[in-house]
Amino acid sequence: MEGINKENLANGLEATGKDEVKSPFLIGVAGGTASGKSTVCKKIMEQLGQAEMDHTQRQVVSISQDSFYRELTPSEKLKAQKGLFNFDHPDAFAWDFMEKTLEQILKGQKVEIPSYDYRTNSLDFENMLVIYPADVVLFEGILVFYFPKIRDMFHMKLFVDTDSDTRLARRVPRDINERGRDLDAVLTQYMTFVKPAFEEFCSPTKKFADVIIPRGADNTVAIDLIVQHIRDFLNNRTCHGSTGNMSLCVNLDISGSVEAGSIGADMASGNGTYNAIRRFSTLCKELTMKNNVFFETNKNLPHH
Repeated sequence: MEGINKENLANGLEATGKDEVKSPFLIGVAGGTASGKSTVCKKIMEQLGQAEMDHTQRQVVSISQDSFYRELTPSEKLKAQKGLFNFDHPDAFAWDFMEKTLEQILKGQKVEIPSYDYRTNSLDFENMLVIYPADVVLFEGILVFYFPKIRDMFHMKLFVDTDSDTRLARRVPRDINERGRDLDAVLTQYMTFVKPAFEEFCSPTKKFADVIIPRGADNTVAIDLIVQHIRDFLNNRTCHGSTGNMSLCVNLDISGSVEAGSIGADMASGNGTYNAIRRFSTLCKELTMKNNVFFETNKNLPHH
């Protein structure tokens, strides 16, 4: 097919028509610092058998919002070295680049993004991360739901909800051992920037989530449910071929719980993803465990 680069097609599949290019199921994973966002994504990848797979062949990929920090000015770099720059503020990110990259991903294109060096607080353009087209893309970060244009791109939105004491207890040793910070700097930065920014910018975006996951990666039941939902989607897509019609793939997944008449209507209206999420949310509400509330759902989401 003219005009389509073969290397930009998912897993090297050659297109025979415009519908053959894969448009991924895009999942946003938000939450406060050290809430367990990246660990949740890692566990999802591991359970789906994607973690050890060659990155050119993966059906599921995970991307961190940290790769979209903007380049700092010389004065900002000096502040960052002293722990006086606010990396948790929306202005710290290159939103235009983030939006453009996600648009390319949704078009089934291969993209390159810089890796982030936490020790120098800078983007590493010499070691670019190559993201090949995939069936499912996990995009995690503290403010992935903050910018409306980006928030609206997600087919499913998850919020990892971990209490502030646990997040601080995780952040301190992580920043000291993995990022070369000292204790005073970590605590000062947390109280000056991280905590206020979470309350002002991150926490309010919880209302946009389709599913809220308490306790993060420790919530194995919630992760199992999400993994099963993704596995069903992948199986349906495999059975019915590579397609850009997201509604078709997801509606097939919910055909057992939705009346046949409404399935056709959902296909026509493009609400397949929404209804799959609704069924997923309802399933989670029906499951209970004594003295262990393992899953919360957004009150704004209608139920059956």
